[in-house]
Amino acid sequence: MKKLLSSFMVFLFLQSSYCFTETAVEAEKRLENFAYVELKYNGSNSETNKTAWESMYRHITTITNIHPEKTRKYVDLDGLEIFDYPFIFFTGNSEFEPFSEKQTETLKRFFDGGGICFIDDSSGTLNSGFDASIRREFKKVFPNSEFRRISKQHAIYYAFHMTPETAGTRKAADYLEGIEFNNQTAVIYSHNDMLGVFAADKFGSPLKKCIPDGEKQRMEAKKLFINILMYGLTGTYKLDAIHRNNILIKMKMKGDKEGPE
Repeated sequence: MKKLLSSFMVFLFLQSSYCFTETAVEAEKRLENFAYVELKYNGSNSETNKTAWESMYRHITTITNIHPEKTRKYVDLDGLEIFDYPFIFFTGNSEFEPFSEKQTETLKRFFDGGGICFIDDSSGTLNSGFDASIRREFKKVFPNSEFRRISKQHAIYYAFHMTPETAGTRKAADYLEGIEFNNQTAVIYSHNDMLGVFAADKFGSPLKKCIPDGEKQRMEAKKLFINILMYGLTGTYKLDAIHRNNILIKMKMKGDKEGPE
């Protein structure tokens, strides 16, 4: 009986190890095939930080093992290209036109398939026209869900850097918002013009000042961007027990009492 029990425990261990390895392999593939994909839509200005990508690319490749494509891509809700990518960016600074029924259905299917979307309000304000449009359209996509504040113990805040501040070129909100769907935070929403911290001139100098905390704020925003990117590409892999234990060890070394959910 003891021998049978031991064999069963070994079987369980091997099964759990196999599942973790598969998840890690899938996550690694997404890191190796990352494309910066921006959603195009009617109205607003979706390219308020059009000079940011080159700076983002350098930052990503310098400090992470993500291997992004060098050119950014665009998708819309009228075609099928959106389904080629697991993670998209949705940016703007003003009100935009309502999506058609077909466009709303396309976005629903994107999330049904496990997609994740990062929204950045580049106006850097609360209750903007862009914000009103976002809430209107995502209520159509998720009629039974609301945007809720993301806890500082969420995996996003531990995905790469440990607990970065919530910031962008502005600090309109000291929190991110999100929508939970398919056992993950499928929508991540920043009010702070986070991508604006990467906007740069042809010499690489920042185009936007970070208010009120200057370059310290810029660095914190860049850290949180990387965390969001890691979460968006690896999904719930960052919630695995093995990874969580590694985070808790780091937290103890850092002296923090709180850890990931």
